[in-house]
Amino acid sequence: MLAAILLCYFVLATLGALIALALVDFRTVPPITGTCAAIVTIAALGVAVLR
Repeated sequence: MLAAILLCYFVLATLGALIALALVDFRTVPPITGTCAAIVTIAALGVAVLR
């Protein structure tokens, strides 16, 4: 249950940060989004390897 709450918190915080970044400078959103996708992919691979 705690993991689900933390997951929701971090997802909402990430989306909020991307929206705020888009309001400030929209040109930086694609590189940041790609970096976030790479980090999530590496994290998922690490979890899969550990399990």
